[in-house]
Amino acid sequence: MRRRRLCLIAGFAGMAALLAASTSWAQAKIGYLDSEQILAKYKPFQEAEKEVQGYRMELEREYSKRENELKKLEATYEQRKLISSKSWKDETEREIARKRTELSRFLQDIGDPARGKLTQKNQEVLAPILNKVNEVVQIVAKDNGYDFVFNSAALAYANDEHDLTEKILEALQKELEAVEKEKQGPELNR
Repeated sequence: MRRRRLCLIAGFAGMAALLAASTSWAQAKIGYLDSEQILAKYKPFQEAEKEVQGYRMELEREYSKRENELKKLEATYEQRKLISSKSWKDETEREIARKRTELSRFLQDIGDPARGKLTQKNQEVLAPILNKVNEVVQIVAKDNGYDFVFNSAALAYANDEHDLTEKILEALQKELEAVEKEKQGPELNR
C-alpha cells in the first residue's frame, strides 16, 4: 500500500513537472538551421574540405606505391623461387612478410576512426571552422532572442520564419570580410 502511494505521488509530481516544463517550453523561442547548406556555402569549410581531400589522395598514392612494391616483390619471388637458392627465398619471404606488415600498419594508421592520420587531419583542419560556425550560431541565436536552435536534419516540419540559416551565413560572411580587412590593413599602410 505504501509503495502504491509513493508511485502515485511520484506520478503526480512528474505530471506537474511536465506541465510546468510545457508551459515554459511554449514560451521559448525556437529556431533552426540547415547545417549542410551553411557548410556548403561557407568558403573556409570548402577550402578545408579540399585540403583534407588532397591529403587523402596523397595517402592513397603512398598506399598504392607501397602496395605495388609488394606486388612486384611477390611476382619476382614467384618467378624465381624454383631456380633460386634457399637463402634468397628465405630472405625474400621475410621481406614480403615485412612489407605486408608495413602495408597493413600503414592502412591502420590512416583509417583508424579514433586516431588515424585522416581523422587527425580532419580534426586539425575542420575543427576550428566548425567551432567558428558554432560560435556564430550562438551569437545569432542570442542576438535574435532564440532559446533553442535545432538542426533542420532532425525536423519533420518548421516554419520558414524561424530559419536562421541565412542570418548565420551573413554573420559568417561579415566575419570573413573583417578578417580580410584586418589582413589587408598592414599592407595598405606600407
